Amino acid sequence: MDGDQSTVVLDTDMMDCLNFDGYGDVEDPRKEGAKGERQPSGKVDELQSTMDVDLTCIAYVEDEGNEKQNAMDVDLKEILPEEDEGKGKASSDIPSHVPVDFDVASLEKFCREASRSFFSATGLVSHQINSYNQFVSHGLQDLFDSLGEITVEPDYDPSNKSGAWKHATIKFGRVELSEPVFMVDNLDLEQQDLKFKPRHARLQRMTYASRMNVEMTAQVYILDKSDKAKTGKDTHVHRREIMTETKQVSMGLLPVMVKSNLCWLHKLQESDCQFDFGGYFLIKGTEKVFIAEEQRFLSRIWITDYPSWDASYLSQIKREKINIKLVPSKRNESCKVITIYFMGTIIPIWVVFFALGVSSDKEAFDMIDILDCDASIVNIISSTIKESHEEFEGFRAPGRACQYVDKLIRKSKFPPKESFDEYVCRYMFPSVNGVRSKALFLGYMVKCLLMAYSGNRKCDNKDDFRNKRLGLACQLLRRELWTHIKRAEWRMVKLMQRDLSNDGNLQDLRRYVDASIITNGLNRAFSTGSWRHPYLKARCSGVVATLRRTNPLQMMSDLRKTRQWVAYSGAVGDARYPNPSFWGKLCFLSTPDGEKCGFVKNLAVTAVVSSVVRKPLIDTFVSCGMKKLDDISLQDISGKDRIFLNGSLLGVCADPHELTLRLRSLRRSKLIDPQVEIKRDKHHKEVRVLCDPGRILRPLLVVENLRRITRPKDGLYSFQELIDQNIVELIGVEEEEDIQCASGIRHLFSGEKEDRSSGYTHCELDPSFLLGLSCSLIPFANHDNGKRVLMQAEKISQQAIGYSPTNSHTRLDTLSHQIFYPQRPLFKTVVSYGLGKAETAYSFGRKDDFNTPEYFNGQNAIVSINVHQGFNQEDSLVLNRASLERGMFRTLHLKSYKAQVENKEITRRLKHRESINFGKVQSKRGKVDSLDSEGLPYVGASLQSGDIVIGKVSESGEDHSAKLMHTEKGMVDKVVLSANDDGVNFATVTLRQSRSPCVGDKFASMHGQKGVVGLLDSQENFPFTCQGIVPDIVINPHGFPTRQTPGQLLEAALGKGIAMGGKVRYATPFTTPTVDVITEQLHKAGFSRWGEESVLNGQTGERMKSLVFMGPTFYQRLVHMAEDKVKFRNTGPVHPVTRQPVEDKKRFGGVKFGEMERDCMLAHGAAANLHERLFTLSDFSQMHICQACQRVANVIMRPAEGGSKKVHGPYCMFCRSAERIVRVNVPYGSKLLYQELFCMGICLKFDTEIR
Repeated sequence: MDGDQSTVVLDTDMMDCLNFDGYGDVEDPRKEGAKGERQPSGKVDELQSTMDVDLTCIAYVEDEGNEKQNAMDVDLKEILPEEDEGKGKASSDIPSHVPVDFDVASLEKFCREASRSFFSATGLVSHQINSYNQFVSHGLQDLFDSLGEITVEPDYDPSNKSGAWKHATIKFGRVELSEPVFMVDNLDLEQQDLKFKPRHARLQRMTYASRMNVEMTAQVYILDKSDKAKTGKDTHVHRREIMTETKQVSMGLLPVMVKSNLCWLHKLQESDCQFDFGGYFLIKGTEKVFIAEEQRFLSRIWITDYPSWDASYLSQIKREKINIKLVPSKRNESCKVITIYFMGTIIPIWVVFFALGVSSDKEAFDMIDILDCDASIVNIISSTIKESHEEFEGFRAPGRACQYVDKLIRKSKFPPKESFDEYVCRYMFPSVNGVRSKALFLGYMVKCLLMAYSGNRKCDNKDDFRNKRLGLACQLLRRELWTHIKRAEWRMVKLMQRDLSNDGNLQDLRRYVDASIITNGLNRAFSTGSWRHPYLKARCSGVVATLRRTNPLQMMSDLRKTRQWVAYSGAVGDARYPNPSFWGKLCFLSTPDGEKCGFVKNLAVTAVVSSVVRKPLIDTFVSCGMKKLDDISLQDISGKDRIFLNGSLLGVCADPHELTLRLRSLRRSKLIDPQVEIKRDKHHKEVRVLCDPGRILRPLLVVENLRRITRPKDGLYSFQELIDQNIVELIGVEEEEDIQCASGIRHLFSGEKEDRSSGYTHCELDPSFLLGLSCSLIPFANHDNGKRVLMQAEKISQQAIGYSPTNSHTRLDTLSHQIFYPQRPLFKTVVSYGLGKAETAYSFGRKDDFNTPEYFNGQNAIVSINVHQGFNQEDSLVLNRASLERGMFRTLHLKSYKAQVENKEITRRLKHRESINFGKVQSKRGKVDSLDSEGLPYVGASLQSGDIVIGKVSESGEDHSAKLMHTEKGMVDKVVLSANDDGVNFATVTLRQSRSPCVGDKFASMHGQKGVVGLLDSQENFPFTCQGIVPDIVINPHGFPTRQTPGQLLEAALGKGIAMGGKVRYATPFTTPTVDVITEQLHKAGFSRWGEESVLNGQTGERMKSLVFMGPTFYQRLVHMAEDKVKFRNTGPVHPVTRQPVEDKKRFGGVKFGEMERDCMLAHGAAANLHERLFTLSDFSQMHICQACQRVANVIMRPAEGGSKKVHGPYCMFCRSAERIVRVNVPYGSKLLYQELFCMGICLKFDTEIR
């Protein structure tokens, strides 16, 4: 330990037992002494010889006061650089790098500092921003380069007798993206005024986008035939160019990701909000975010056994897909043969081998390279050869196999235009160069299929994350943008054809490109979430989501979500279940319930998504011992390990162990990118190197370099320096199988000494990093039921009211909440500590506490676990009214009302209808006292239900104002009048309400213990302790056994000790302090070990017989409030047809009263209330029934008997009489049913009885 703490720690000489030359290879355990490493003292060796090291022995560190301190505790003295006061040395005399002690406490402290440096360097949204930056820097240019040369063929023109048809070619060049600016015609404005920033897009409901300019080259030419072509002896065609033009053309607007390299906030190092880290788009003023899409890793060999045995090499381009299948023979179904599906044609595999240059059956068999063949494999190969010979006789002759294959492919539905050699080179394994290399790759695919069929190789699991890649902004934008570019290209070709066919020349190139196709297409895709399917010509939904802003934790959770594209309903196999490959990459708890369970997941808190590595690696492989396929014979290939780069076969290696070690050594020497993944598969005899984007990596400690850790002079570590010093390494899914990873620092020091011969190669920075962000912030999460942890992580934490954006004055959110006095919890977790900022980034709270405040949304309340007057049954709560009056859990409710009018001068779309503008007019719909002459309310005005909030009036004086609906009211917080680039003027009025908790509001702890308020009681009625502490919240003790959340009890006990000055503060999942540590801390503070206290009854003043558990607990107020949900009415609007109450609450509708509610009323015996609800206050009506014929009598106007006067009353048209008619009360619904049946010719009879 540092400073003035003299520590006595049982230091295990672990590194003396481990000296790794790679992963898992153990050398002489006593070689460390020759390297000059620090050796443990003799006293420690003596202690080790007499006793074993146990976790309980290293959990505490003795200080000078002989008080035990938890090893997970962090004090400010341990973080900031200290001066050696005992020896009088100044801080300048301290060396720049001080070695870190090799013990549990020091290494755990280093892990916390390293995790903070990791979060500071990478952040939580780096995968979104890095992917977009990759698209802007390289992906967009690659997309336009892939379009190639576009040919414009002329239309047929009968008037052109000479036949001089004009052709044109279009080619795109360099792409340039400008910064987002306002498009204005006033050139007198300064450049500073033209910067278009995210806050402008929010206020004006515009798209935050950048203009995309492309260099476009057009060439017009005529094809002239030579004179000899008329005789048929020479068909040479001369190309005569007419014109060539190159111009910069605007292709449209590309949405800009906030905080990316194109964003002004990144360029100017500004920030709109203190809790905003970017990673989202602004589309028409709405924040949109990409949900990372889990996609199959296509460029590799896939082995499946359902519906048939198949080895496939997939691609997004349909012609590049290759499938090798085991199918029954055409002549003998009991035998199986091998066929290949290529270019839409099924061909015997043996014929394809000879078409690729194989000269004999032995050479083809050597390419397959199966050393130990059983009878089944021999029978399959022999049947394949026999059927190939019978179907294509003579295919072994030179050139005959190529003719056979080309003839079959030409008969397909979409034959290629290229020749055989060209389309084989282009579509068969395009990443593999050379026909011989393609044949070897094809032979290896056959080998993998036969090995799987014989049981020597497992089929590939599509749910394993080694077979998946995350599609982010770079891949998703390329996919969608390609569709709109093709549509713009089609229109451009049609316009050019029209100009060239009329014997004219091309006009200005900017005339042919419609930039609105790309601009509107991308805006529509972002707004609707409908995106181009990765393989099909269909659209898929769910790729883009609206960013939610209830609190910063919900926003960050949306930015780190992943999504598996499958049908949510139906049989999906094991896709919903956590896969072992999720370990450390995806949170195995954070997933929504319902139909999306298991499909929508969250990244683990330290997960990093790889980007493209553009540095070539083939020469590096050759220098490390790989031999290329073209440079080696078949005899030398046999039995050697194959080398793959991103799924493509490159060569073979005789010593794969040495190759793997050298590659990893080069990676640690920074000669290879740290994101490159190196995997040696001993069972399949493969070495797979991966450098493609979309892989999930995570940082791990390298055990063999732990003794090299030094502390910088300023006490702050740099994550890049830790990577460069090989102390931390990024490990992927595949490479993780080759390592042995300890779950934490403590596991390196525990266990028997003789059991360390296997050893660990890597170590977790902290076990809680296996969880997602929401789960890792829950204290004592490993003590709670998994369902409750999931509920807190996915629902409660994202509904809690907490910190609001610090740029709320420039935001116009429809609905937002913020708590008046947010607090950080008493406890800490390693993740919250790591996410905190050591610099003075926070302008609030303690400057010496680096705990992250914005991800905790709530307040610390004194919670008593007790019953209180029967008002906290089940999960209900009783709150202290005095605490609420002091401001506890008081929140601000903000709601915006928006209206728009079209600007006639700009749009010119109001020719045939009346213009509507903002204005004030005396309205019959509501009060307009708070409006000014422009129809907007004054800031600070109090608006009630039914008042006009935004006034709109037409030229004729007709009222089009917007009014507040039922139960809506508040004070005017801000009024914004703005306009967008479409010629629409907007008015937004934000109302605020201060809300204190009331009965029916919802609260929850961080352990999933949610409940509603059942009673607000006075402080005098609550029990109080001898210190005068009165609880703020009283919850029922019966909620703990059923919900299985003992973590809340531990949090309360730990919080009580922290409040009394205890040093044990960490409640990190999986490394929480033990119950003994917590009880000891309480005991030293003067409390009962188990947190119980003797209290006095506030109502009687007597001491209560039972002890009451009481302690501070972090509670959250949720957005579900009774004021928003309450629905009440006596009478009101009814439906014009059924005359029953309308549904909507805003329309003053009624409460839904269904069959189950009716049963409850009957069970309580409240028949009169039921009659009132369903009849009297619903659709009361009356009918007249004739007792003679039991039919309905109508109320009509008829002539009176014996006179000329007319009588209005009930009259039975069947009996022709007005006698014996009674009036009965019925629901109008039954009367309507009778009338509808009567129209169908069905007459009902009613039996009446006079009482």
